[in-house]
Amino acid sequence: MKCLIILSHLMSKECKLGIESVGRCELAMNLFFEGKYKFILTSGWDYREDCSVPISEVVRSYILNKYNVEKKSVISLPFSRDTVGDAYYCLGFLQESQIKEIHVVSSDYHKSRVEYIFTKVFNGKAKIKVYGATTNANNDLAVLLHEKESINAFTKTFALTDFSSVKSIHKTLSEKHPFYNGDVYPKID
Repeated sequence: MKCLIILSHLMSKECKLGIESVGRCELAMNLFFEGKYKFILTSGWDYREDCSVPISEVVRSYILNKYNVEKKSVISLPFSRDTVGDAYYCLGFLQESQIKEIHVVSSDYHKSRVEYIFTKVFNGKAKIKVYGATTNANNDLAVLLHEKESINAFTKTFALTDFSSVKSIHKTLSEKHPFYNGDVYPKID
C-alpha cells in the first residue's frame, strides 16, 4: 500500500491557497487519480495569526471542493511547522499502518531537501518518492542556497539523533529545533 502526502506552502489571511500550494495540490491530484493510493495526507499548522484555520485543513477543503474524492480519503495533519515536522508527524501517523511506499508532493526547488529529510526520518520504514510542482523559484539562486543551508541545519541539529527511534526524533525536535523547542514558536509536548 502507498499514500500521498501534500506539503503545504502558503495561504492568505482569507484562507486562500497561494499559487505554489495550488500547484502542489494539482500535481498531487494528478498522481492520485493515476496511482493506487490508500489516502492523501495534508500537512501544515495554523501559522497565520490572522487566520485560525490550519493550512492542512485549507488544502484538504480545496481538494474536497474541487475533486470527486471521498472525505475519508483526505486526512489533515495540522501540527507541522516545517519540512522536518511534516516528516515527523507523518511518521507518527503512519507508524502502525501497512503503508510501504510514500509519495510526497512539494515544489521543484524543495525536492532534494524533502527527500533527504523524509528518508532520514522514515529510516527505511517506507520507500520515499518525492515529486515537485513546477515553480519559478527553481532557478532562483537565493532559494536554492536557502535549501542547501536548511539541509545543513537539519544535519547539524539531528546529528546525534537515533532515527530508528521516534522518541529520539521527538527529543531532538522538542529540545534543539527552534520551531518546536520554544525559541520561535511554542514548545511542543
